Amino acid sequence: MKSFAGLTYYDILNIPANSSFIEIKRAYRDVLAIYNDDSLATYALFPSDERDNLLKTIEGAFSTLIDKGKRVAYDRMLVRSGQVDKSILSREEKKKPIPLFHGKNLTKEDDLVGRVKRKYIEKKVKKLSKNILSKDLISGNDLEALRKAIGIEISEIHVVTKVSIAVLKAIENNQFEDLPSGFYLRNFLKSYSEILQIDSQKIIDGYLKNISHVQKNG
Repeated sequence: MKSFAGLTYYDILNIPANSSFIEIKRAYRDVLAIYNDDSLATYALFPSDERDNLLKTIEGAFSTLIDKGKRVAYDRMLVRSGQVDKSILSREEKKKPIPLFHGKNLTKEDDLVGRVKRKYIEKKVKKLSKNILSKDLISGNDLEALRKAIGIEISEIHVVTKVSIAVLKAIENNQFEDLPSGFYLRNFLKSYSEILQIDSQKIIDGYLKNISHVQKNG
């Protein structure tokens, strides 16, 4: 069993200390895909409370490194403790952005974005998108309907976003008991929405309201 004890936040996300914010986001998604409670690869290896602690540590690493002020303070602490070289304190953000997805994934992302944009030219897709955004409660069925109207497979969303197919299906099928909570669900919904090129904040708010409504009136 892998332990995070004694590892820096950079070690936990498996990235160098001079990583860009885009690289941090990509690494976070990759690590989360391994350790979240939807992962079949680690489900049997960790008791639920231990897996929760791992996820909290991963979340702590990400929330610190993605915040410029917190990251600077954390780096200074690492330098004082001798865990990293002081040269990281003088690093500059890379001027040339690093693609979120490299190689084949970059090609697939570009292709997917282009296909979605072309579909929004169609009146029926525009109408469906506006109709979904006008709702106070948004269900997974709404998202599935838009995805199918655009003509993309759930496996394609998985390849680009790194969100597991099981979670994507749970989102679309309103299987709330199979979904992660809080921070993770918001991020998954955001990634899904961005692929569909629909207002992610409205989708997140509407979906979470729907969960509350169903559970309250269940």
